Amino acid sequence: MSTLWPPVTFEKLVWLIEEGGDQRRSTAQRTYQSAIVPPIADEIMMIPSETALLSEDVRTAIAAFDVRVGDTLAPLEALLVRIESSASSKIENVAAPVPDLLLAETGDERGRSVADVIGNVDATMAAIVLSEEITPDTILDIHRALLSSTHPILAGRWRTDPVWIGSFSGGPPEATFVPPAAKRIPDAMDDLCEFINRTDMPVFIQAMVMHAQFENIHPFPDGNGRVGRALIHAMLRRDGLTKAATLPISAGIVSQKHRYIQALTEYRFGDFAPIVELGADATFAALQSTSSLFDDVLEMTDRWNKLLSGTRRDSAVHRVTKALLAHPVVEVGPMAESIDASPKATLDAVKQLQRLKVLDPIDDSPDGQPRWVVNQIITVLNDFTGRSINPFGRH
Repeated sequence: MSTLWPPVTFEKLVWLIEEGGDQRRSTAQRTYQSAIVPPIADEIMMIPSETALLSEDVRTAIAAFDVRVGDTLAPLEALLVRIESSASSKIENVAAPVPDLLLAETGDERGRSVADVIGNVDATMAAIVLSEEITPDTILDIHRALLSSTHPILAGRWRTDPVWIGSFSGGPPEATFVPPAAKRIPDAMDDLCEFINRTDMPVFIQAMVMHAQFENIHPFPDGNGRVGRALIHAMLRRDGLTKAATLPISAGIVSQKHRYIQALTEYRFGDFAPIVELGADATFAALQSTSSLFDDVLEMTDRWNKLLSGTRRDSAVHRVTKALLAHPVVEVGPMAESIDASPKATLDAVKQLQRLKVLDPIDDSPDGQPRWVVNQIITVLNDFTGRSINPFGRH
């Protein structure tokens, strides 16, 4: 294994346990190795030629995709963020299908997992909005967006206790990896943010290295992976690598979870190439799946336009139809506000679209609120998911 980058080192710490209200120091077998992540803010990055070429291939592929879709993909941004957030959560074994997520956002509650993924949507959106300047406070804000609804006590705060990977009952002494002691987090995050704001390396490589370093620091008690992946999108958007849309890169990672974990492990030993390669493969898969999604949506909207060919372009039904990509689950009140129409005109438009089989009523809404759904979009999203679980790439 080549060493391209400073590896993680370790310090021996003692695991404190509580018994009968007293905190007792146990024997040497209860010591553990806690990581010390190296500073990388000023580290000179020696990029292998193959990794540099791969990063350039990613940049070229994204640019070609942007040219092809232009601003047409912008209405799909809301869906793409939700696809990315659902996949990112699934990596952490939190499963909520995008259709359930869309329903829950209108108040149709579908369970705790859905609430967790909605937090991930909020975190991804916060990362994109706050991407111009990424600081420790920015990262705390992203974490706050992720957990404020589900774990408010933890939200927006660095952890104060040890965390560990690979042991449930045995604590850090039996763990596969123990991130740095809590006292080291502020300095490590300051250093990471200095690295994030460097301008002397390809941004895709920089974003993937950032993610691996962030995972090693593990600054939060929960939500580290989801925040770390949201930060990838923040960096790609800030540097203009992605423009109109959020590529669902996590959808390309979720089916390669073992490889993802292995790449993060290799990073700890000083090799960043595997995490860059994985990120590139996930991005290529996301581009392929999103391109197919784009084609499916164009075909679908063309059918809708033909159905409405005899209707005025400024009518309420046309405006509702244009809004369906961003709002495929429809409530009359919010939709009326969105398209600047009266509730009556909006309801008439919704009923017309129901007659045309563009919208279908939702019969099992728990709160009894009338809602409609574009089942054609749900089908398109399910097709996207099917493509994403078999991503292509270099294996």
